[in-house]
Amino acid sequence: MLKQHSQVISFLMGLCDLLVLAAAWGLAYTIRFRFFPYDDLPSGRSVAINLVVTQLVSLVVLAGSGLYKPRRDKSFLIELGQIIKASIIIWVLLIVFIYYTSNTPFTRGMLALVLPFTMAGLILERGAYRSVLRKIRRRGWNLRHALIVGTGRLAQSTLLRLRHNSWTGIRVAGFIDTFSPNTPAPDENTHPIRGVPIVGTTATLIETIDRMKVDCVFLALPTQQNELLRKLTSDLEETSVDIRIIPDLFLSRFPTNVAVDELDGLPILSLRENPLAGWPSIYKRAFDIFGALFGLALFSLPMLAIAIAIKLHDRGPIFYKQCRISYGRRSFNMLKFRTMILNSEPDGPIFADKNDPRCTPLGKHLRAFSLDELPQLFNVLLGDMSLVGPRPERPEMLDKIKHQVPGFPLRLKVRAGITGWAQINGFRGQTSFRKRLQYDLYYLNNWSPLFDLRIVLATLVRGFKHPNAF
Repeated sequence: MLKQHSQVISFLMGLCDLLVLAAAWGLAYTIRFRFFPYDDLPSGRSVAINLVVTQLVSLVVLAGSGLYKPRRDKSFLIELGQIIKASIIIWVLLIVFIYYTSNTPFTRGMLALVLPFTMAGLILERGAYRSVLRKIRRRGWNLRHALIVGTGRLAQSTLLRLRHNSWTGIRVAGFIDTFSPNTPAPDENTHPIRGVPIVGTTATLIETIDRMKVDCVFLALPTQQNELLRKLTSDLEETSVDIRIIPDLFLSRFPTNVAVDELDGLPILSLRENPLAGWPSIYKRAFDIFGALFGLALFSLPMLAIAIAIKLHDRGPIFYKQCRISYGRRSFNMLKFRTMILNSEPDGPIFADKNDPRCTPLGKHLRAFSLDELPQLFNVLLGDMSLVGPRPERPEMLDKIKHQVPGFPLRLKVRAGITGWAQINGFRGQTSFRKRLQYDLYYLNNWSPLFDLRIVLATLVRGFKHPNAF
């Protein structure tokens, strides 16, 4: 029944997609040839042929992009990425088809309009579809009921995430405890977990599924119970419910992105994959270059004034070079305006204090407003740093921190930044390394172009002054 229902939904979605594509095509045609007259208009026959071919190709591309798979746990951001990729593929195939098989004068202007109209139409359509589903599911319709096998932290974490993401329409009907076969089954006196009752044990799982008519089962067992997990997976193959396995990947206190790949049919979980690998690295580098050039143009006069003031103060060097560690454990010389007296570290590097006597009068003001960091824009242009990212650490400090805070070197998966998510939230200077790591890993796990822009704007709007900047 559920499978038939999903097929009906997929058919309706495909029909709506075809209507959106036809509307995008018609709108592009109208704008180009009606509002901007063209001597040699395409014939109605040519338009119809190209439209039909485009519709057929589009259905294949949309289906191949996974846009018709009934996955309730797929967020709109994932679907958004699939729509953008599919729209670009459809557009490129359309251009190739027209170029090689048609002599009709479809102008570049029309083809340029087809892409944004198709993309915007599909996004609005899928967004409206999700909005309608949310309202329907709030009324208690179109829900799927699930059991969670396990009662530990992994199982409870699964419950909380399903509750938080209520748009999935998945409701947890109960927990299945991992009692031994000789232990009595739970009754009505059994205390519920986070408001959800324990409705059975692993020994009676199949009977409980039949009794409660659930649609899917989440297996949320710790790694110590792998044998039980394999047995339950084998037992559940005799049922028609969907089986979801929640891997126990929360053993680390600071988990990072988990990527799922496949090698000749073998699933591979990557726990430490670079979150900016591929096209994001190209975008981020372009963002860094343009941002650094803009920053240098914006702060050129203040930087010149600071350089002159430092030189006039004690005739010493303007810049202070400090060895830091960045992406891939590579060392580089990070530039700063010199804020301390000459020979301020005779016995090796140490952290600066808030009222450090080594700071010059000018240096105290520069550090208070983080203006000593401005020369790092040159580090960004050289490729040593990024505008946004975890702050770089000294090699000797990193050696100490990594033993005190396991997982701290994970920040080295990306280039160090001038500013970052931890910094704009107040974790800078001599603040908690653990808190800084939590915020840095949150940035890595949730990176997006808009997230970078948000952090840069927050840095500019809030200003550079902060109590922990010294």
